[in-house]
Amino acid sequence: MRRRGRVLPVAAGISALLMIAAHGASLEDGKAVFERREDTMKHMGRPLFLGIGRVVKGTAAYGPDTVTAAETVASLATTLDRTLFPLGSDVAESKLKPEIFSAKDYVDQLIAAVKAATARLVPVVESGDKATITGAYTAVNNACNACHTEFRKEE
Repeated sequence: MRRRGRVLPVAAGISALLMIAAHGASLEDGKAVFERREDTMKHMGRPLFLGIGRVVKGTAAYGPDTVTAAETVASLATTLDRTLFPLGSDVAESKLKPEIFSAKDYVDQLIAAVKAATARLVPVVESGDKATITGAYTAVNNACNACHTEFRKEE
């Protein structure tokens, strides 16, 4: 009986330490995923808005850099999936709304829409036709914004 009395507190202590360690690890993992997500989004957004968006707005000339921007956006879009939005990645610096964690099917639909829109981007941009580029750019921008509107905190 006396031995059991010592085992229980020791087991509880070990359990508590393991839970703390697991929680700390998940916070680190959440931070790493947040950083990967932020990096991916920035590397997609810059060429979309600066490389293609400026051409659409008429503040930059169309050229080989426009095609490179489209290729970058399309390539990065293929890496999008729900692993960028796991539970615990809504760290303090994140603008992620917690509702995203319970909307897995909807998130998958939004990601599919971004991938579909970006898949059409490169051939359209390669055509050099500003009106067509504008349509493709708008489709990608709208697909990205659909997710941001739903699951991103306002700044």
